Amino acid sequence: MKKIWSKLEGELTAKASAIIESLNPGAEEPEIEALEENIGQELPTDYRDFLLTHNGQSQESNPGFFDMFSLMPLELVQESWEELETLRDDSGEENSCPGDWLPFAEDGSGDLLCVELESGGVSKFINDDSNEEIADSFEEWLTDIYATLINSEFTFDPSSGCGIEPKVQEEEEEDESTAGSEEDDVVMNSDDEDEEGSSLTYNFTAKLIEIFEGEEKMGSVPWGDLTRVRVSSYAGEPLISLNLPEGSDPEEIELSTHMPNAKDLFKYLGKLKGWDEDAFQEALSGAGEDEVVVWQR
Repeated sequence: MKKIWSKLEGELTAKASAIIESLNPGAEEPEIEALEENIGQELPTDYRDFLLTHNGQSQESNPGFFDMFSLMPLELVQESWEELETLRDDSGEENSCPGDWLPFAEDGSGDLLCVELESGGVSKFINDDSNEEIADSFEEWLTDIYATLINSEFTFDPSSGCGIEPKVQEEEEEDESTAGSEEDDVVMNSDDEDEEGSSLTYNFTAKLIEIFEGEEKMGSVPWGDLTRVRVSSYAGEPLISLNLPEGSDPEEIELSTHMPNAKDLFKYLGKLKGWDEDAFQEALSGAGEDEVVVWQR
C-alpha cells in the first residue's frame, strides 16, 4: 500500500493539491485498535496502513477524494458503522449490505464506500438501491485512481465539492450542452427580483446548491434536503422546480434549463436516490402547462 500511495500522492500533489491539503495526519495505533475492538474484527492491512498515514479528510475541506466521496476519519467511520448495523438489524442484510462492510468514505447523500473486512475488497453501498463491487482491495482501489490520473482521464474542480472525477463524456458533448445565446447567460431570474432587476444565481456542487445575489452568497441548500423535483414550463421553455421541506428558506427553487451551468444541475440531479433519467428527459421534451413530478423523496 505504501508504494502505491507514494505514487498517488505525487500525482495528487501535482494535479489536485487541494486534496492533499485536505488530508488529516495519520491516526494513532490505539485509535485504530479501539475501532477494531468496537467492530469486533481486524481491519484489512492495506486500509489499516493508510489510516496510519492519513486519518481520512478534514470535514472542513471543500474537495472530496474521488468522485463525490470524501474519506472519513475514524470517528465518522465508527458512527457510520453503527448506523449500518442499525439498518441491518431493521431491514436485514438483503435490504442493506453484508455485516462485514465497514464504511470509509461518504458522498453526503447516503451512499458509502466500504471495505469488506473478510475479503478486503471495496464495494459501494447505494442507499435504496443495489450495491456495487468496486475493487478487490483498498490498495487496488488506490491503484485505479492512480491510473485515472496518469492517463489524464479525469477532471478536478475543488470548488465543486468533488474529488477526482473520471471523465464520462467527450469534451464535444460538454461544449454542446453549454452552448447558447447571450440571452442564456442569465442563470435564473428570482421571484424576489428587485426594482433594479437584480436576480439570484446558483452554483451546484456535489453537496450543496449555493445561492448568490450578484457577488454575495445568500445561502446554500444541501441536496439531501430536497423533497421533490417538478418539471413545468415558463414562456415556452422547460422550468425545473426543486421543493424543500415546509418552513425552509426558500421552500422552492425554480431553475431554467438554459442557464450556463445547467449541465452541473443535471449531473447532480442524476445522483438523487431513485432518479429516473428517462422520465426526466421525457418531461423536459414534453414540458407544457401541466407540471410533472419526476422525483419525490
